Amino acid sequence: MKKNMNSTKHEDALEHVIRLREFYQQVFVYIIFVIVWLNFKNNIIAFVRTHTDNVDNNFLNWLNINIILVPVLWGIIILIYGLYLNKFKLSFLKKWEEKKLKKIMNK
Repeated sequence: MKKNMNSTKHEDALEHVIRLREFYQQVFVYIIFVIVWLNFKNNIIAFVRTHTDNVDNNFLNWLNINIILVPVLWGIIILIYGLYLNKFKLSFLKKWEEKKLKKIMNK
């Protein structure tokens, strides 16, 4: 039984390490995306201006906001996932995890 508990703890730790690695990969991709995306922001707006007739300024403002909003929302999602992954969890999530771990360990 003790060997089984140790292997379960080891598997849980391994799973956590894998999740952390995936999180840092997501952060890396996010940073690269934001750099490229914001560098091309002005090019996208200039392209729209030159290839359409009578561009409405409201449309350009909407486009500009959406270009900025994509990385902001993605960043918020990554931040929330990072907080969740690093144990800044709500109390009901902690209780649920403890309950599940006890259930698994008692099998």
